[in-house]
Amino acid sequence: MTSLTWRPLQYDDLPAVHALMLAVAAADDDARVDTLADMQEQFDDPWSDPAVDGRVGLAPDGALVAFARCFANPDPASEPRVFLEGEVHPAWRGRGLEAAVQEWLEARGAEKLQARPAGQPRSLRVGAAVTQAERLELLEGRGYRPLRYFYRMRRELREPIPEAALPAGLTLRRYTPDLEQPLFAAHNEAFADHWGFEPILFTEWQQFFIRAESFRPEFTLLVFDGDQIAAYSFNRVHAADNARLGVNYAHIGSLGTRRPWRKRGLASCLLDESMRLFRAAGYTHATLGVDAANPTGAVALYERLGFQAVRRYVQMEKPLA
Repeated sequence: MTSLTWRPLQYDDLPAVHALMLAVAAADDDARVDTLADMQEQFDDPWSDPAVDGRVGLAPDGALVAFARCFANPDPASEPRVFLEGEVHPAWRGRGLEAAVQEWLEARGAEKLQARPAGQPRSLRVGAAVTQAERLELLEGRGYRPLRYFYRMRRELREPIPEAALPAGLTLRRYTPDLEQPLFAAHNEAFADHWGFEPILFTEWQQFFIRAESFRPEFTLLVFDGDQIAAYSFNRVHAADNARLGVNYAHIGSLGTRRPWRKRGLASCLLDESMRLFRAAGYTHATLGVDAANPTGAVALYERLGFQAVRRYVQMEKPLA
């Protein structure tokens, strides 16, 4: 520990942080790594001030070998919680750095929660793949317990894709820039009753969705009932991940149906048409992420359409007094 130099996270650290994340993904067999461009676009985050909420550890040769950052909604719709993200370069694991990073994150997270009004439940949360046994053991030893599980699912596009017709009176459109604001409003409404969802601001929608390198407007679909968005599929392609892994996947990024239009098969129609668009563009598989306990029956729907879980994640929680 004494051989490392610790200091606040800086924008100029991002290329080295990105390289660290690539090394971690390779060691942990994980497919997703944000691009450097997205890290740069999203560095100034309304939920996290990098100067006080971020930290990096530098080896004697100047190499960045540890990273930590915590995030908290400044105006939470429900109980205050802080999300912790920390990584140690695989070559530096097993020397106590993981515990040191987690200890710093928890201390900073507790400080952020102390600023919230008294009398509310407060918690720290950390995500991990269920295969990351050492990380989970560390977290459990520090008082974390499993809170919610999530799946990454995948579907081969060479398999037949069902034909699902829209109900009469509804129409399907592809995304165009004039729909940015209405789609933002539909997203916040569609996900309002999903577990753990926090409404986002329009500036955050632009920063994290519209300007993301992965966003593919040509694949993003909306179901309209007159001039109202009833449902949508916000679709992405993680091209850098595809190139790194030698695969050719397209991704269902966010699939939402506003409450008045639920139970009418709109999600199935959007999934089917999205998969047809992906296949026509040459992609071999469709992927998506889902809450394993989603109350709308999403997991069962995806399984009926041929998706299979290929990776399982858990969100761990540590309540604070």
